[in-house]
Amino acid sequence: MKHFFYVMVRYIFSNVKGNLIYINMLIQTIMAFGLYGDGLNLSHPKSSHHQHGTQSSTNCNIIVVAEIVVIFFVSEIFSLKKKNRRKCSDHVSSVGGSGLDSNSKVVCTTTGTGTVPRTVAHGKVALGGGAHNATKGGGAADGDYQLVQHEVLYSLTAQYEVLEFLGRGTFGQVVKCWKKGTNDIVAIKILKNHPSYARQGQIEVGILTRLSQENAEDYNFVRAFECFQHKNHTCLVFEMLEQNLYDFLKQNKFSPLPLKVIRPILQQVLTALHKLKLLGLIHADLKPENIMLVDPARQPYRVKVIDFGSASHVSKAVCNTYLQSRYYRAPEIILGLPFSEAIDMWSLGCVIAELFLGWPLYPGSSEYDQIRYISQTQGIPPEHMLNNATKTTKFFYRDNEVSSYPFWRLKTPEEHEAETGIKSKEARKYIFNCLDDMGQVNVPNELEGGELLAEKTDRREFIELLKRMLTMDQERRITPAEALQHAFVTLQHLLDFPHCSNVKASMQMMEVCRRPSPYTSGVTVTQTQTLPPSLMSNYVHSTNGSVTLTFNNQITNQRRGRIRKVF
Repeated sequence: MKHFFYVMVRYIFSNVKGNLIYINMLIQTIMAFGLYGDGLNLSHPKSSHHQHGTQSSTNCNIIVVAEIVVIFFVSEIFSLKKKNRRKCSDHVSSVGGSGLDSNSKVVCTTTGTGTVPRTVAHGKVALGGGAHNATKGGGAADGDYQLVQHEVLYSLTAQYEVLEFLGRGTFGQVVKCWKKGTNDIVAIKILKNHPSYARQGQIEVGILTRLSQENAEDYNFVRAFECFQHKNHTCLVFEMLEQNLYDFLKQNKFSPLPLKVIRPILQQVLTALHKLKLLGLIHADLKPENIMLVDPARQPYRVKVIDFGSASHVSKAVCNTYLQSRYYRAPEIILGLPFSEAIDMWSLGCVIAELFLGWPLYPGSSEYDQIRYISQTQGIPPEHMLNNATKTTKFFYRDNEVSSYPFWRLKTPEEHEAETGIKSKEARKYIFNCLDDMGQVNVPNELEGGELLAEKTDRREFIELLKRMLTMDQERRITPAEALQHAFVTLQHLLDFPHCSNVKASMQMMEVCRRPSPYTSGVTVTQTQTLPPSLMSNYVHSTNGSVTLTFNNQITNQRRGRIRKVF
């Protein structure tokens, strides 16, 4: 018994790390046995057995019970350890993933509040699942699907093997999958099965259906291939794209991008926004993470817009809706005004400013800081906006003692903190008195003569376009069609510098916007059970896992502490 007890304790401490509660319970149990009787005898009581028959019998009974208790706790701990191997996860917000090595052990790296598998061993391992306990239906308590590596997701037309966890958002999660029987690698977005996400899932499927009727390749939208149900979760199958703009900036240590690179990116996203406007659609979450580089090796700076999970039709836009990531949130959303697709133009302006600076233009940690940053650089919003907005008094005071314009003033950080308890923060790398001051940032030192003059001319046109994209009043904000005709995009202002090397490079870079895509778009995937748009509103609730919606797209092979500068 003594040997058995030491072996069990040694096993617990060496193999079941972290389960201190069970160890404590074991020790308390043994101590309890020590209090009853004459102590727990861990050796065989041969002499005591001959001399004190009844007491020895009692001690032996205690030993037997103790053995049973020890075995029970050890078996429970071992069982718990096996379960925990399948729950190694974390809540990851940005899309990204680590490569999988099938010969390596399970290694979990802390990434905030939990862990996420970086490499996995042979067999099935929980892959990027939520930190909540899995339910019998295969999902997590928050509605996320509990993923398992090498699990196969079935549609009516294909089988997709899960290879790698890519990321998670409020909608659910994204995984990298292999389409079995082919060489195709795809990205599958698995929506939560929580009721609060069901309606938005319907809207996204409907919008993707509408976009698939257009030529997604021509308008720089991610191609969606099909939609199906897997264990009560809606799954959307997309082409696998290379890298988003945020990760590209991060990879380059947040170095500013030259205008010759920003221009083709801007032109392609403007083309996408122009098409959305014609269709009466709002993307509502445009940011660097949702603009993807398609294939940097073969097509440098060819980009596509992804993630229509927050998108809606203009006619169904609801005031006071929580939309857009904060850094890229339009003033009309912050203030609670009616809005239109013009909010996407504001977001795109913030994106290209970030590419130019290497840092967000307005990185507010709260909506107050966001409108404070905007107001400090561009002035407070027009009076008619503040008079009609529903959230004006959260950020502004009306000064009744002053009759001259402006009637509103921005609350000071101290006033806002006194009212809300939220402390204002300073996260800007650059503090500009006006947007024109941006032209002074990061001017290349090596330029001179005609090259320098061309650069200054290009910067002037860039800032002029940016100011029109970031016009506070959405009614006066530039439209995608107008922006596509702006001199910065068309290069008209650089025709006077034909011999400058940077101008030649700029014109070559713009070829990516005119070059035909390597993906053919004339062939339609076989539609096994396609739903007409009129039935899309009932799609998510009516399916039981047997319906597959095939989109009209062909499948083919496939932050940061800095020094602030005030201007």
